Amino acid sequence: MSASLSAAEINTQLKPLAFDADIAWQQFALPNVTIRNFSESSPAVWQYVDIRLVRQISYNVARLLYKDMSVAPQLPKIEIILEDMKGVAYKEGDFNGAKIHISAQYLAKFAEGKSQQALYDELYHEIAHAYQFDDNNYKEIGPVIEGIADVVRMKAGYVDPGFRKAGGNYDSGYKTTAFFIHWLETTGYPHLLVDLNGQLDPNDDKQWSWQTFSEHSGIDLSLSWKAYQSQL
Repeated sequence: MSASLSAAEINTQLKPLAFDADIAWQQFALPNVTIRNFSESSPAVWQYVDIRLVRQISYNVARLLYKDMSVAPQLPKIEIILEDMKGVAYKEGDFNGAKIHISAQYLAKFAEGKSQQALYDELYHEIAHAYQFDDNNYKEIGPVIEGIADVVRMKAGYVDPGFRKAGGNYDSGYKTTAFFIHWLETTGYPHLLVDLNGQLDPNDDKQWSWQTFSEHSGIDLSLSWKAYQSQL
């Protein structure tokens, strides 16, 4: 399936993303998506995940992480697994195919009036993991990997900038790191997310660190972090 979704295939509840026109991205291959429900406590929970939704988010995530379609991974398949588990969600797999595990108990909260936007929030984060580079080194650089995934869902409109607060450090991970990266983008580094993701390409024979990021981007992390904190 190509990236050209018909009006009937677009989930209009998703917050819109505006991209520069690029005919090349019309050929971006969307993944085949399957949904499997292993939950014994919530057998009907599968209805809260739409295959068209997963495909659309996949396209949006790729456009956020990569400037050119030629370097963006085109996953052949994404499997959504609903199961009884603690937590919310996690991803496994690689560019040959990803599995995203989602808590059935979490999804069941939608039946209790929880906004479905929260589901899109989680899917953006986990699908970002499916498409982003990670230097094959999550153990040591996990915080920046999680931060990148949170920048993706922030740019998609699912993280409120009002949640920012002082404290932590640029390498704390998740939203703390994401807010800092996004702030850097707005203060002189408009394509930092794409550049940072590219630095984590495991095939470039370069081991990523915050020091190499600073050297590559020309950003003094200590001074920039202090300037960012002073504005909170």
